[in-house]
Parts: sequence; structure tokens; C-alpha cells
Amino acid sequence: MGGVVRVFGGCSWRLVAVGWLESRWDALLRSPLTAMVAGSFGTTHTCRSNGAKKAGGNGNGKGEGLISGSAKFASAIPQPVSSTSSQEGAGYGFGNNRVPVTRVDHVGAISVVDEADAGMEGEVAVFENVDGKRVEDGRYAAFVAEISEFIPSARQFSDPVRTFAYGTDASFYRLNPKLVVKVHSEEEAVRLLPIAKKHGVPITFRAAGTSLSGQALTDSVLVKLSHTGKNFRNYTVHGDGSSITVEPGLIGGEVNKILASHKQKNNLPVQYKIGPDPSSIDSCMVGGIVSNNSSGMCCGVSQNTYHTLKDLRVVFVDGTVLDTSCPDSRAAFLSSHKDLVAKVVDLAERIQTDKQLSSLIRRKFAIKCTTGYSLNALVDFPTDDPIEIIKRLIIGSEGTLGFVSQVTYNTVPEWPNKASAFVMFPHVKDACEAAAVLRYNTSVDAVEMFDRASLRECTGNEDMVRLVPDIDGCGPMAAALLIECRGETEEDLDARIEEIRTALQSSKLPFGPSPGQEKALDTYEFKHDQKDAKVYWDVRKGLIPIVGGAREDGTSMLLEDVACPTDRLADMTLDLIDMFERHGYADASCFGHALEGNLHLVFSQGFRTPEEVKRFQDMMDEMCYIVAVKHKGSLKGEHGTGRNMAPYVEMEWGAKATELMWELKEIFDPDYVLNPGVIMNHDPLVHVKNLKPSPAASKLVNRCIECGFCESNCPSRDLTLTPRQRIAVFKEIFRLKSIDNRTPEQETRLTEMSAIYDYDGIDTCAADGMCQEKCPVKINTGELIKHIRAEAMDEMPKASKVADMIANNFGATAWTFNKLLGAVNVAHSVLGPGVLKGISGALNKMSNHMVPEWNPYMPKAASPLDMNPPKPATSTEADRGIPRKVVYVPACVTRIMGPAKTDNVSASNQQSVHEKLLSIFNKAGYEVVYPEGLSSSCCGMMFNSRGFKGAAEKKGAELEAALMRASENGKYPIVCDTSPCLSQIKAGLNDPSLRFSLYEPVEFIRHFLLDKLEFNKVKDSVAIHVPCSSKKMGIEDSFMKVASMCADEVVPSNIPCCGMAGDRGMRYPVLTGSSLQHLNVAGCSDGYSTSRTCEMSLSNHSGIHFRGLVYLVDEATKAKEAVNK
Repeated sequence: MGGVVRVFGGCSWRLVAVGWLESRWDALLRSPLTAMVAGSFGTTHTCRSNGAKKAGGNGNGKGEGLISGSAKFASAIPQPVSSTSSQEGAGYGFGNNRVPVTRVDHVGAISVVDEADAGMEGEVAVFENVDGKRVEDGRYAAFVAEISEFIPSARQFSDPVRTFAYGTDASFYRLNPKLVVKVHSEEEAVRLLPIAKKHGVPITFRAAGTSLSGQALTDSVLVKLSHTGKNFRNYTVHGDGSSITVEPGLIGGEVNKILASHKQKNNLPVQYKIGPDPSSIDSCMVGGIVSNNSSGMCCGVSQNTYHTLKDLRVVFVDGTVLDTSCPDSRAAFLSSHKDLVAKVVDLAERIQTDKQLSSLIRRKFAIKCTTGYSLNALVDFPTDDPIEIIKRLIIGSEGTLGFVSQVTYNTVPEWPNKASAFVMFPHVKDACEAAAVLRYNTSVDAVEMFDRASLRECTGNEDMVRLVPDIDGCGPMAAALLIECRGETEEDLDARIEEIRTALQSSKLPFGPSPGQEKALDTYEFKHDQKDAKVYWDVRKGLIPIVGGAREDGTSMLLEDVACPTDRLADMTLDLIDMFERHGYADASCFGHALEGNLHLVFSQGFRTPEEVKRFQDMMDEMCYIVAVKHKGSLKGEHGTGRNMAPYVEMEWGAKATELMWELKEIFDPDYVLNPGVIMNHDPLVHVKNLKPSPAASKLVNRCIECGFCESNCPSRDLTLTPRQRIAVFKEIFRLKSIDNRTPEQETRLTEMSAIYDYDGIDTCAADGMCQEKCPVKINTGELIKHIRAEAMDEMPKASKVADMIANNFGATAWTFNKLLGAVNVAHSVLGPGVLKGISGALNKMSNHMVPEWNPYMPKAASPLDMNPPKPATSTEADRGIPRKVVYVPACVTRIMGPAKTDNVSASNQQSVHEKLLSIFNKAGYEVVYPEGLSSSCCGMMFNSRGFKGAAEKKGAELEAALMRASENGKYPIVCDTSPCLSQIKAGLNDPSLRFSLYEPVEFIRHFLLDKLEFNKVKDSVAIHVPCSSKKMGIEDSFMKVASMCADEVVPSNIPCCGMAGDRGMRYPVLTGSSLQHLNVAGCSDGYSTSRTCEMSLSNHSGIHFRGLVYLVDEATKAKEAVNK
């Protein structure tokens, strides 16, 4: 299982600290502070590797090494430097002048090389359970052979693209797994873990990968729970919603939506939500929330997972499952694991009888703290109930003690009455002191601090500047507090607001944007309108990535997460600001959960040279001293220890508590199979090893910080890659191409990655841009893919000529496709669906996906467009003197495609989209005008998505000119009946004034026709799918409103994008199949959308008929009598 970790001979952080503190903090060592916090810093002790046993070593790498601190290790120890700073601690110099030696591995990760490895060249020959030394010695082959009996090879990935992509998380570390396994059930995990234990194969479980401290990475085996279809996504809401049982693959925000739906469906009086509310709640998954004990903006300490946990199911390394909600499971575990339980009880008893240690633990967990293990479990519960202790120890253990397969939360009320205020302060010290006032004197629900750097990023948000004009041009040290209070009733809310105002007024603190420009507190009023409050909170939720996205190209966004008692927040913040200035981090930002004394420190950092790495290392040493020693704080408030803070656990906790943490690890995982090196790690340099590079590969995506927020919107997330992963692999291919003299290994890797990326990265990308909707820095990965496709087309001049020919003869092309659909419909009748599907499938493969694969919902040919629609009998002068006239642009897709043969057979349902829309226009009294050249018109999307930019621009310009003439320069509204086409038209406009005249049909109906038509509810329950283009245009509410006027119940599809992407879903049907496996429209009789191709795919995967929403509106409406008078 590997040998002792050799870091400068095998020393741990404690032993480095001996020389460090003795040489430069002699006075500090003698102080009461050190006695309380550092414990027995000076004690020599045995050093175990990540894979070593504490005692009873047998000489095969499981033994122990006896190490002592000495001058031999001086090169790794911070040395004194002269300083004129009067700040406490600054004169000690957190680093010497020696630049470290660094090494770049085969995936580009940068590591500081310690002395023990400095002379080593080539590959590591012997397996050690240490990052970078887990070589294949036969154990991985044996592991794969055994798990293949129950996990198919299709769910095992060892190729260079999937391992690199799936190995990417939101941290600034890079470890490349040898194997990625997608598990689909708890049962598979139960079988997998004992095999890993048997062969000594380290395992790391991964949910969404939004963690920031390097805890979800491995160079061994990564077990992936996310993006595995419907697996690990089950839930049960209990009773009134005051508790809920969920699996680890559900996103936190999804759980809250489930609870909201439960309340609405059952007409319950109280809305509940889960307690943790991290800013990544719409992206992070339950597995990570539990494993990191995530908290967030409003939950503080009292509502984190530790305190709101009811029960869980956990799989231990031997495959045993403990279900704490089941008395039989509890009893069985107590019987089968007597030794483990006895050790846990012994540990709890020792701590509970140690008053000094118990006091330290209680003090540490009175504020946010995720550094190390949840030792509070050992003092919070009596030793006669060890299952309760074990249950809480698992929380925040980052997958190092067991795998949580299910958790039951006690939920918390989400009171309906809320108000938020954004209060400016001239100086960050004032803001911090105000946070302490609110913490100790009010019952405020949330207080978030924005420092000057984060306020600078807010100036780019028009809504923020509109709501808080003082943001623009505020002073150099200005800060703000975002304050939220809630109430069960409006009276409760008003009382809390008054309490907050009184406390702040009594504090005598100044308010305003800068010194000399003080303003009254009432300037910053509480916003009761949740649209305004949402602006504040949306900016806050995206602040980490937004600040990180503003960094210099080629650098990484780094994030530290520290906390201290709130009454020390002002002093700690000033110390940290001074530290960043002295170390040259001009872009550093300090913001976060001020009510809890919890700051997020965001800054950019390059790892391109040893000097840059050294700067980061020196800054980290000083930061940890400031937070842990000087201000008695937490080095990790809520983001987990990971690898990032593992070397400093002992600095924060002291030797005694740290030794107990090592004991905990070995009680549950004595062979270090579960996520070794995370939380506990004897390598004092692990935080400066395997640092992720950030090559400046393209301006389209250089700002990506790999946060993963985009992933849940991606239709290919369960099939191939997500936007984050596409960008990561694209950057790695770029890095390899940039190497001048590639080795044979690098050349092979580049060739393999490029070939695999063609399908995984390019072909299966819908390029719909829905990733941009969740990206806090608004990166559209689809644009990157379109750019790559365009570059490929530039190298294929013949293909471009064909595209140009089609564009120049588009009328003939549309006519041909229309007739072809008619022929296919005849073939459907003659040959039957089975034969047609088989033939088209074969042609699809033979043509490399150029020929679409047929399905039973493939449309027939559209009816001919009525070029002379009847003029309405109603007056056209009814709207404030403006003629009731509309310019109608039937998209080429609706001119070509009609309803499906399998659609409901009534004559009305066999009409084409344009017939339905013309009927609605007529009933509303609108005269219809067509643009010139309609038969050959096209928005250009079909060319743009394939990379034919020139043809796309040509068709777009032609259509824009025709629309300008038909609408008399935008005087009359223009309706395009297909949402994606309208989006393409808007995106390609040369004259932006036309944008305000363009509507898709649902938006037009809502804004122009509701008062001109009489609506009746003609359906009981219908589903609606808002196309991704309509979501991007922000008209989801219009869909719900119009559909709700036609049906008693309207069920959203909750599918961000169906993956159809024009005809891509027909050519790659696995793409739509993967996306729409999550579609749930049970109980609905019909489905409606505004994209003919999307409707085809939705029908194919739902079993109900999806058609244009205009079909429902036409059926449900008639002309108002008043209009016809």
C-alpha cells in the first residue's frame, strides 16, 4: 500500500512548525495563545503516510517513520526577513528568498518539488499512496477486472479526454484520474468499495465538482455520481415538507423546488427549504453539500447540514451500509462493527473529559468551521448513543470516512415576507463593525459584505447601479452590506426592519459612499419588491465567479474561505487587505458572510513561473497565521479543507486535536482507500503541488473559472461533456499544441485527445448557449464550438461553396425538403415504422451522421402558405390610431415541416403552424403582411450552427432588409413563429432599432392579443416546453400566462434544452435522448412549445404529442364581440 510519505525526509506540518515558530516566533510560543491553540507544537511524533497504519508496521509500506525537525529541512521553512511594517506578525517574514524548484507533469499541473524528490527523474516505479506516485503495478488492472462483472465498460473511462474532463473541478488543482467509473446505485458502491480495499486502490467520490479546495480530485479512481441519468436523484417529501429524504445526485436548488411544488400541490400553509444555502446552490449537489458541510449566505451555523441532519445512509469502506433511520440497521452495525464503535466511544470519552480540548472544540464550532473533521460530534452527543456521533462525524468528512448514499434533512421555514437593503459605508472597517452590531443586537437573517473590489464589478450591472447609484464612484476603501430580514407575517418583518434601523442608527457609524459624503441611513431603503431584491442576491450569488472572471488571461482564480468571531472581523479584514497589498495582489477581493465573520478571499494567481508559485506560498503562510493564530479563526469556514488547507490543520487546531483527527481517519479507513490526502495530509507542500494551469487559449473562454455552474443546463451532460469540460479539454489541447518540441508521449496524447474531442466536444454540443444563462461571467461555450466548426469549414472550401449555393438557392432547397418529407411520409405508410427507422439509422451511420435518423414523430410536409390571407372584417384603426397590422415571418422550418402523421387525427390538428397563426391573427383583427422574398428567406441559423458564417450572415442580412421594408422601419410588430429563428434574427441585426419590433408568437399574443380574444380553458392538464432561445429572451412567464388561460393545469418540462439544436438532434438522436430522459410530463394530455424540431423530439421521448402553442391558443380562443362591432 505504499510507503511513508517523504516530504523533506518525512516531516509533518507540526515538525516544520517547530523550526518555524522557534526561529521566528519565540515570543509567540511562550504566549497563552499558543499554549491554547498550538498545544504540543514542540513534540516529536511518528509520521504516517496517507496510506500508513499508526502501529504494527509490517515493512511493506504500512509501517511508521520516526522523524524529528532539524536544520535539514530549513529550505522549506519560512525564514526571517527585514520589515518596517508595524503590523503584528508582518516582520517575521512568511518565506525566504529562495525560489522553489517546480515541475510540470503530463497534464500541465505545476508542483513545487521537495528535496526528497528533487533528484528523481522519470516515472515513479513503485506505488505509494501519495499524489503523483500511484503507479499501476497490477492493482488497477485487477480492480477493473472485478468491477467489470457488474459495471459495464461503457461506464468505465480511461481515455485521455474523459479522464481529463471528468477530473476537472472548481478548485485550482489538477489531478488526472487513471479511471473514472459512473456508478448508478448504492448497491454498486457497496460492491465496489470492498474491491478497492482488497486491491489497495484509492477511491474518490464526486458529485457536481463545484468544491473549491481540491477535495474532489484524484490521480487514482474517480467514482462519478453526477450526470448519470436518473440515478441518485430519488427523493421523498415527508408530511408537510418539514423533512425530506434525498439522494446525492440532486442539485440543492432542485430540492428546494421540489419542496415548493409540494407546498403548492397540497395547498400547505408553510413553505420549507433545506437549511444550507451556498451561492452555488443551483449547481452543487446534495452529495457535496453533505460531505463539505456547506452553509451559505443565510443559514449561518445553526442551519448547516450538521445541525439540520435527521438521518443518513452511509456506505463504509468494507461495503457495510448504515441506515441511521432504521433501528435494525443501527443494531446490526453496533453488533458487526463493535471494534469501530468502541474506538469512537473511547475517542468521545477522552475528549469530553478533557475540559480544555472540549472548550476549544465548542469555541471553534461556534463560528463557521470546516477545517479538519467535525470534532463537535464528539462533544455534542452522549457516548451511550454512538450512532448519533458517527452520523455527525460523516458530515463534512469530504468522502474520507464513507460514502453518503442518502440523507434526510429537517427542513427550515422559508417565510414569504422578505426585504433587502444594500447599505453603503465609507470604509470597510465601518461595514465590518456594522455587521458585528447586527450580529449581537438584532435578529437579522443575513448580512453579506461587498468590499471595494466587488463593488467595482457591480458597476457593470445596470440594475445594481439603478438601485444603488452610490456604487458608481464610491471611495477607495468603501464597502457595503447586503442585509436581509424575514418575517412570518408582514408585521414581523416590519418589526425586524425597525430593529435593524435602530441598531445601526445607535451605532453612530457613518453611511455613504466615501468619507465626506456621508448620507442618512434611510437613503438605503429596504426593498420589499422581490424583483429588486433578486438583483442584489443574484449579484451576490455570482460574485465569486464574477470577480474571478475579471482576472488577467493566463491566471487562475483562487479562493480562500476564512472566518473569525464577528467582533474581530474588522481587524482581520484590514490585516488581510494589507497582506494582499504587500504581496502584490492588486485585484484581491474580501467579501462574504459578514454576519458570521466569514470572508471569501478571491484573487488571481498565475503559476507560470517558480516566482509566481513562491509568491502564493508565502502569502498562504502569512494568511494562515493572521486568521488561525492572530484572530483565532477558521482557515476554512464552509468550503472544506481539501488539499488546499490540509497542511495548516495543525496550525489551527493544535497537535492534540490534530492527532485525534488522524485517529478518526484510521478508525474508519485504516488502509487509506477513501480520498487519501484530503483533510489530513503530512505533506506541508501539498497545497503548492498539482496546481492547475490556465492557458490563454481563446478570448471566448479565457475567463472561465471552471466553477461548473453551467453544467446543469447542458443537454449533453449525461452523454459526453459539459461546457466546463469542453473548455477544459480545449485548453489542454491548446497547451499541447503550444509545446514546441513535443515528446512522443505528448504527440500521442494530443492526437488521441483531438480525435476524441471531435465527437465528445464538438459533434454532441447543441451550441444552444444555455450554458451562458447560468455562467456568472456569461461565457457561451456554444460560440466556442461554432468557432471551431467555422475554422474546420475554412479548411474545406468545397463545403463552403456548397453552403453558399444552398443559401443562394434557398427557395428551391426549401421546396425540395418539403417534398422529401412528403415522400418520407408515404414511405412511413407503405413500409411501416420499423423498416423506415432501420433504413434511416443505417444511412445515419454510413453518412457519419449527415442523414437524419427517422422517428415516428417526424413531420409531414407543411401545407402551402396562403400568400393572400383574408383581411379581417374588423376595424384596423382600433389601436390608438395605428393600423392593426402585423408582419408575419413563417420560418423556413414551418414552411417545410407540418404536423406528424401520428399527431391527433382531427382536421384542425393536421393543419400547419402558419395556418394556426393566421387564424389567430384573423380572429384578433390583424392584417397580415409578408416580407418580400419570403419563399427564399432564412434567418441563417442552419448555416451558423454548422460553421458557415458567411452564408449565415448573407441570409440574415437579406431577411433584415426585407423586414425593415415590410414593417416600415419597425413601425409594425414582426412575428416569427419559431423561437430559435427569432433569436437568431435578433442576434444578427445590423440595425438594433428593429429588435424592439420583433416578437415570437407567445410573446406577441401576451402583449397584443389578450384584450382582443376571448379565452376558454379547453384542456385539463398540459405540458409546456419553453425553447432554450425563449428562455434566453426571458419570456418564460409569457408561456405560463398564455397556456394557463387555455388549460386548468400547466406543467413545465423543466428541461433547460432538449438538445435538438435545429436538426442536430435528428442526426445525433442520442443527444436528445440523453437530455429528455429527465422529462416528466405524466398526467398531461398534450404538450406545447414554439419550435417545430423541438416538438418532434419532445413527442418522441414523452409519448404525448407536442405541437406549437398556437394550436392550443387557436382552439381556446374566439374573437371578442366588441372587436367585431
